[in-house]
Amino acid sequence: MSNTLYYKILAAVLFGIYLNVSRAQEIRPRAVEAGFCTGPIICWATPQADAYENTGIKIGGYYGLNVDVNLVRTKEIVFFSTGILFKHLRFGLNYTDSCFLAKKNEIIDSARITSAYNTVFFTIPTAIKLKTEPFSNFAIFGIAGLEHGFRISAKSNDEILRPNGTGDKADNVKQSEKIVLLKESIFVVLGVEYTLFKRTKATFGIGYNYGLNSIFKRTYNNLIAGRVIANVHTVEFQFGFIF
Repeated sequence: MSNTLYYKILAAVLFGIYLNVSRAQEIRPRAVEAGFCTGPIICWATPQADAYENTGIKIGGYYGLNVDVNLVRTKEIVFFSTGILFKHLRFGLNYTDSCFLAKKNEIIDSARITSAYNTVFFTIPTAIKLKTEPFSNFAIFGIAGLEHGFRISAKSNDEILRPNGTGDKADNVKQSEKIVLLKESIFVVLGVEYTLFKRTKATFGIGYNYGLNSIFKRTYNNLIAGRVIANVHTVEFQFGFIF
């Protein structure tokens, strides 16, 4: 066999290997997927203390980065899901307590207070994500796991009703002495993703999050009802992109 023919065959084989490797790199599942997510949150609290009542749902929101680590390298079906999120959780409670009205330097005993809480938590989810094989650019996914939240800020806007029937307001009342520093939650998400272009995907999901521990510190005691316990629930609408 002539050298010319040998080099032609070798070049053809190498080119074929190159095409196969290139194609494999294009279709091989990525080890890590990252993206941006945001959306509105419906929040409410369920108090377990006498004289405390939930005043209804409040609207909050969240935004951040999500990271999915592929646990099955040959397919995109099982992931470890985590990320860095900022969540604005708002909820309302109505209760009887003694309070200090700073703007009037007044202590009010047995006041009826309606508080609209506005808290911000830095959260890190740790979860398992399961996803179907793609069909017509779509895939359905589910996520279940824990969320670890660290309080950044906590304030409330209070409406105060005195025993004599007169009312007052207090805005941006600091609540860091009452709201927990660490909030643990369990959550589930069901959603769908759509491949826009190659590895760029749009995602939408609906999630439910339940606070495992009380949103209030153990040291917070209502002067009338005693220790205050309230768990925060959220329904989250998640919009995102994976790049």
